[in-house]
Amino acid sequence: MDLLAASAAFLRHCRTGRDLSANTIKAYTQDLGDLRRYLADGAHASPATASGLTAYAEWLIGPRGLAPATVKRRLACLRALFAWAERRGDIAASPFRTAEVRIRLPKRLPRCLTAIELRRLFTGRREASAPIALAVLLLFTTGMRVAELTALRVGDIDLERRTLRVRGKGNRERQVFLTSSEVVGELRAYLKDQGMHRAGPSTPILRTDAGGRMSTDRIRRGLRRLAERAGLTRRITPHMLRHSAATSLLEAGIDIRFVQRLLGHRSISTTEIYTHVSDERLKQAVLKANTLGRLRVG
Repeated sequence: MDLLAASAAFLRHCRTGRDLSANTIKAYTQDLGDLRRYLADGAHASPATASGLTAYAEWLIGPRGLAPATVKRRLACLRALFAWAERRGDIAASPFRTAEVRIRLPKRLPRCLTAIELRRLFTGRREASAPIALAVLLLFTTGMRVAELTALRVGDIDLERRTLRVRGKGNRERQVFLTSSEVVGELRAYLKDQGMHRAGPSTPILRTDAGGRMSTDRIRRGLRRLAERAGLTRRITPHMLRHSAATSLLEAGIDIRFVQRLLGHRSISTTEIYTHVSDERLKQAVLKANTLGRLRVG
């Protein structure tokens, strides 16, 4: 099988034959770009064999110098390509069936904001532009991904039921909930101030001054400037607000299965990492309490 031709055909299939999001297509294009670079060298064995696949993984880690998480994503895309080729009959079997390729990721807890950081951020957001202020509110209170937020449209909002229809990874839809009357009131006021109560259902909620849909990068920059003005020393990202939302829900006693559904996780194991964050916060609180030291036993 000509892998260069197969990778191009696979991308065309993903664009036209599958209901994938633009972000997924972009990620697949980046992933297969490294495959094309590897094959263009001409000195490497084809990853279509078990030994060639192992060599490709080693190239990604070594000469290419990619982080383990990126290597894992590159290989996941290649696995999808080979599975597609196998279904079409282009290859007898995917090399992933026999290749021993394991990428170990370092265990890292999600980076959450402290209560003090959140308080400063929410106090300072009133000075930000209306779209950025609303973005901060919704990212934290719903746990949405930033790409999901930028894709939110007028027709996705139901203020009476206090729900938002969100399109997640793979264009899977789910509902998230507006947690309080304050959030509902602010969103209603925003829609009115922006003239969106008269807009069509496909109108994006977060728009630039020119009227176009606000990009994820623009929200990231706006959040970073807001955090700097609020006196926060570390770099704050939209995903940290999502992490903080998940941890806050678990600490409030919400069942982990409900949190999984709200975040749009396919696997409960992805959500379970937030329980470790809660455990770490409990540990720090207990250490700070120092109950024996309070007895002042001499």
